[in-house]
Amino acid sequence: MKMLGKEGLKALIKLLETESESYGPVLKSALADAIKQNPSQVQLVMEEEYQTSAPMAVLNTLEEICWEDLATALARFSAKINPDLEEGLALLSKFTSPTTARGDISAPLDKMAAELRPVLLNANTYAEIAAVLGHYFFHIQGFAALQTNTDIKDISFSRFLHKKRGSSLCVACLYACIGQRYGMDVSLVDLAGRVLVHMRDFARKESLFIDPLDNGKPLTREDCSRYIRSRHIEWSEEFLAPLSSRLIIRRFIANMIYVLNKVRDERRLKFLRNYLEIIKG
Repeated sequence: MKMLGKEGLKALIKLLETESESYGPVLKSALADAIKQNPSQVQLVMEEEYQTSAPMAVLNTLEEICWEDLATALARFSAKINPDLEEGLALLSKFTSPTTARGDISAPLDKMAAELRPVLLNANTYAEIAAVLGHYFFHIQGFAALQTNTDIKDISFSRFLHKKRGSSLCVACLYACIGQRYGMDVSLVDLAGRVLVHMRDFARKESLFIDPLDNGKPLTREDCSRYIRSRHIEWSEEFLAPLSSRLIIRRFIANMIYVLNKVRDERRLKFLRNYLEIIKG
């Protein structure tokens, strides 16, 4: 397709302001091509034309173009043998903030890992490591896990790293991402709907669980078993099976769907349901 100049882009965006059912898809396709060919020029034109706020029709079109691209990226992610959790978290953060880049997640994680390095290298057991991480995350950095999620943005991992508040799943992934930087065996487990962080030391045959909803409170295997029994559920070793990256991203999407179902946002739900099918596949 021939590349549009600035004036052509301006004309295209102006047409989108009054798009009709007949020509809307054609205009949207043309804008999608322009974004792929020269995204910086599209951004420049948007800034020049709309210094305060853009019309809803234009914003909706830009969002949907990004969401369609996200479906393709999630399909590539899901097709990998062992997809990287951070990659999945960065991709899904694009749903609420399309300009999110991998560096928006890796940079703050790298910084925290560097600050933790002197202390973690001197820790002798996973119990000590858990205590260090809990103190650092919740008391020094000020991270907080929300008991309930009423805003879909609270499920965005990139926003969580910036605002330092978000879902318990975000907090659990914070432990996993930092632990991976030190080669620790850190995984997430689903204790009948309650997500915990599981840290294992095979050399010492030690196992420790961390509750992200309770400021990183350490739990033993017996604590986990007692919790299951209190809910009148039969204990199974399957409760301690580590969640794969795909299952974690799938859970993020399911949580987003749960929040948007409450407000009946069918426009965004359509895309999220598609993402869920992609990850399941």
